[in-house]
Order: sequence, then structure tokens, then C-alpha cells
Amino acid sequence: MLLAGILVAGFVFYRMLAAEGEGRQVETKVAAVPAPATQATQAAPAAGKQQSSGIDWTDALERHAEPAPATDAPFTLADGAQLTLADFRGRGVVLNLWATWCAPCVREMPSLDRLQAAVAEHGIDVVAVSSDRGGAHAVDVFMQTHKLTNLKIYLDPAGKFTRSIEGRGLPRTYIIDSQGKVAASLVGAAEWDAPELVAAVLELAR
Repeated sequence: MLLAGILVAGFVFYRMLAAEGEGRQVETKVAAVPAPATQATQAAPAAGKQQSSGIDWTDALERHAEPAPATDAPFTLADGAQLTLADFRGRGVVLNLWATWCAPCVREMPSLDRLQAAVAEHGIDVVAVSSDRGGAHAVDVFMQTHKLTNLKIYLDPAGKFTRSIEGRGLPRTYIIDSQGKVAASLVGAAEWDAPELVAAVLELAR
């Protein structure tokens, strides 16, 4: 009986030590789990981190020290009527060369549409000339799909107008002053309704 009592007491003591060890392990694991972040902590930006992209789009804008006359090659309206940049004389022009199959062009077209809304009252026209071989139909479908309501349809399906202008690749944009001279140019896509670019257009397309 004495031996049985000693064995029982030893087993009980062993279980108490084991239970205490398990408790410590659980406490350690719980302490290692980070407390959930509060809403205020999640919303706070990292110290010194810029929340905006910080891009100054005028860095990509090439100002021409000696503005040269713009091309006199013709392009067309949606109805097939021909016109040239001389038809805009007395107004500033933001001439954009683009196509619906050009991914960077597609990306920047909404900003050009917004630019037209911003500068129209200042006597400036955004003239986006498409080189799509599908002509007016392809461009009209694109305009409707992307809800571009401020831009008119200008076409160059044969590419002659586009080839008459120095430079390669699409998109390309030229800021032309009211005297018909090219004051600045930008190759590649840009956010044309960015405040710094709108200010540059208002300055250069006078």
C-alpha cells in the first residue's frame, strides 16, 4: 500500500509539472502573435513616404528655343473634309498623334480629353489626329467606349500627315502657338491634365 501511494503521488506531481510547462508554452506562443493594428495605425503612412507619385511632367517637355512653323500637310475630319493646322491660326493647338492600337496612347487619351475641357475657354484646341486605318468608325467607337466627350475626331489613315512631322513613335504631342509655330514637344504618354502641364500649355500655346 505504501508503494502504491508513493507511485500515485509521483504521478500526480509529474502531471502538475507537465501542465505548468504546457501553460508556459501557450503563453510564449500567444505573446509572439502581434496585436492587430488599429484603423488609425493602418491608415498612417510610413514616415517620410510621399503619398503622391511626385512626377513633374514638364521634365519630359522639350521647349523649342527657336519655334519653327508647323506642318502644312492636310488631315481630315470625320466627314472626310480636309483641313490643315493653318485653319487653327489665331488659336493655340495641342497636337497629339495617336492610334487606338497604341497602348500608351490609350492610357493618355482621357487626360487629353480633360485638358481640352480645361483650356477651351483660353482659345486652345486639343487636336488628336488618329492614324487608324479603320478611319472614323474605329475612332468613334473608341471615343464612345472611353466616354471621351470633349475631343473631336481628326484622322490621318494613310499616315501622310503623321510622316510630315519630325519624330518617330506614338504618342507624340506638339504645343503650337497662335502664330502656328511649334513651341514645345513631348514624346510618349503623359498626364496632360496634371496642373504643371496645364500651366505649360497655357503659357506656350499663346
